[in-house]
Formats: sequence, C-alpha cells, structure tokens
Amino acid sequence: MLKLYTFEIPSSKSQKTLLISQDFLESEDITVLEGTLHLDIDRSDHLIHIQSMVTSTLELQCDRSLDKFQYSVQRELEIIYKEGLKEEEYDLHTSFKRLEQHQQTLEFEQDVRDMLLLSLPTKRIHPRYLDDEDNPKVLLNEQFGSFNNTGDTIDPRWEALKNLKNQI
Repeated sequence: MLKLYTFEIPSSKSQKTLLISQDFLESEDITVLEGTLHLDIDRSDHLIHIQSMVTSTLELQCDRSLDKFQYSVQRELEIIYKEGLKEEEYDLHTSFKRLEQHQQTLEFEQDVRDMLLLSLPTKRIHPRYLDDEDNPKVLLNEQFGSFNNTGDTIDPRWEALKNLKNQI
C-alpha cells in the first residue's frame, strides 16, 4: 500500500521512500520487478507539498513476438494537498488535492498507477526489434510458395455449390 499517515509527517521538510510491490499492476498483466516511490515532503499548517519520483522496472510482453522484456520508467509528479480547496485539479505534472482538517492518510496508489500506465508505450515492442533511435525495424515480408491469380479459373467446388443453388 502506497500511503502515508499525516501524523507521521513532521511540520517541516522531510523525505520518505515507499516500495512498490510486485503485484501492483497485476490487473494489467504487468509485473513490477522493482519499484520505489521517493517523496520530498514540505508541510506547513494548511498545506502539504510533495515532490514525488517513481522509479520502476516493469516486465512487459512484446506485442510482436510475445517475449517478455524489461522496461524502465522514471517519472516525476508534484502533489499539493491544500485545506479549503473546493475542486480538485489534475495536470500532466501537478495535482491539487483537497486536504480535510482531520484526514489521517494520504494515498498515492492511483497517482502512481496512472503515472506508470501512462508512461508505457502504446506498442510494446521488444528492444531487439527497435533500431538505435527506438523506432521499430522493418520486418522482412517473405512469401513462401507461389500464388496464381488468374481470374479465369473457377474452383470446381464453387461450381458444384452454384449447381446446387440452381437446382433448388
């Protein structure tokens, strides 16, 4: 569980590192080989400002060959918990969340899950199929055997089916 208890956070600057479990993205069929969430926390009376860094190595399955490969992710996110906030706002790099006066926990599970899933490539291709600039290599399109495309010959099985249709 990626959460902090608010009573554990000192009212000044602090740091905390949380481990991401292997089955964190199990619902997406992704294994987390290793993962950490590093938090730089700055707390004042009515505000908790968190700079977070997710560093993770994921095991993905190639869409082309179905082989497993490792994919490294490193993302930053700034989360600001503020008292009296009427509406929560989400940005690409910053998230403003409401801090209730007697809130006991700060949960990061959904934010980390979103960061990891959004950092994955749309096509999961094994690195051996990528060139030096991470673009997919062209596959060889080989044709085995021969194919005659003459429109004059009709398969005799179709002729037999047409005859059955005409008899009915």
